[in-house]
Amino acid sequence: MMHTGKTVGAMIASAMLALTSSAAGLEVQRRNATATLAGPSLTHWPADAAASLDAMIARNANQSNYAVFDEDNTSYHYDIEESMIPYLDNIGVLTREFLDPALKLIPFKDNATYNESMYSYYSRLCDIDDIVCYPWAAQVFSGLTLRELKGYVDELMAINGTISTSYYDGDVAVPYEVNPPHIFRGQVELYNRLMANGIDVYIMSASSEELVRMVASDPKYGYNVPPENVIGVTTLLKNTTSGDLTTARKQIEDGTYDQEANLDLLVTQYLWTPATWMAGKFAAIITYIDNWKMPVLVGGDTPASDGPMQFHGVDVSKGGIHLWVNRTADYWEQLSGMIVDYAQEQADLGLPVTADKNWVVVAPEDIL
Repeated sequence: MMHTGKTVGAMIASAMLALTSSAAGLEVQRRNATATLAGPSLTHWPADAAASLDAMIARNANQSNYAVFDEDNTSYHYDIEESMIPYLDNIGVLTREFLDPALKLIPFKDNATYNESMYSYYSRLCDIDDIVCYPWAAQVFSGLTLRELKGYVDELMAINGTISTSYYDGDVAVPYEVNPPHIFRGQVELYNRLMANGIDVYIMSASSEELVRMVASDPKYGYNVPPENVIGVTTLLKNTTSGDLTTARKQIEDGTYDQEANLDLLVTQYLWTPATWMAGKFAAIITYIDNWKMPVLVGGDTPASDGPMQFHGVDVSKGGIHLWVNRTADYWEQLSGMIVDYAQEQADLGLPVTADKNWVVVAPEDIL
């Protein structure tokens, strides 16, 4: 979600697979993997990363395995909610007047020369705590239908440039440019390579499930994730004719999900659980995917939000990979500390030490 810190570049090369175990065995797998795998080649990946991913895929192909990816800043560059909020504010769709009264958690911070933007308001909620702004950034679209949202998502994805907004730096409002999502071509390749070899792909996002589905499951963006496999922050959907309430997650469980039929449902601000951030991401894996079988790959970029599913969710015994899109030096320092601490905690408890095994680390620019 909120991205802070200095972008990482060349430091990734030295980190690449520095924590990977069983190097000799992995090298044997690498030699045969590419020749036998189906699907697109991983041409938009560093060579070492592509070889390691291909070796894992070859080992786990066509055995009912699955992979889980975060969406924002992992599957594409930048954040869909953080760009959608200022975009809709700028075109007069998502304004404070439109905002559900229940979501006006603090007063807007206006002065004689400045009316606070919705992006600034969101940012100040994040300053209170991420657990305040994460749900708010999904709830804020209440009052729109899914059909309307899909149109706005496609407009956002088509922007060639940035979105102008502002936020408070202390008590001073400063201009700011927000990037819309940019497709990671490397992830498009990896998603489709995994699926072509019988490894299911799931999204586990701290953004609105419906927004993320509009990108991940639309063939024109290339990811080709089945809509049922997109999991994120969910709010109740309302049929404005019958008054019935539902969610995609409920429909999927009941076997009644129809993405096209849902388009005229109205987004409400009432949250569904589990909440898919932090420990809730791992909770959603065992709720919606599998209670015992863990993924052979987890992809993420934010230590606090993606850490629980990274450290608890990867089946290292199958050569499973911790995939990390390393976008800030601060986050790399935080993650590195977690790896060391968690490996020591596992050792102290007499548990298999998996926290420091099988990491593949890339920078965003490596997979664009």
